[in-house]
Amino acid sequence: MGSLCLTSCEPEVVTINIDEDLLVGTWYAMDNTQEFWRFDAMDVNDSTRSGETWDESEDVQEGEGNKFYWEVKHNQLQIDLYGEMGQHVYYDYSFTAQSATSFTWKDLYGNSRTFTKK
Repeated sequence: MGSLCLTSCEPEVVTINIDEDLLVGTWYAMDNTQEFWRFDAMDVNDSTRSGETWDESEDVQEGEGNKFYWEVKHNQLQIDLYGEMGQHVYYDYSFTAQSATSFTWKDLYGNSRTFTKK
């Protein structure tokens, strides 16, 4: 009886594969912020994927934000962000949902955020 509770009490692990083509575009956070992430298509000349993130609540517009490079491995999105002082900040997110118009990711601490395509 105790082992039955142990297996049924474990949190459900959601695993999906990310469709990189659906990720390309500009997305905004659905959590009362004005944070945007733009994921660009692969640069065929050097086979990298880049993008930009900005927060309009901080009076930062597209073209003024932080550049990043991104890579997908299964359900993991890895981001190498260039900070304001030129430092690299690495982020790993697990996707828990993705459609043509929205996606949800979870950070290493279990915090989820949902984004909608602009």
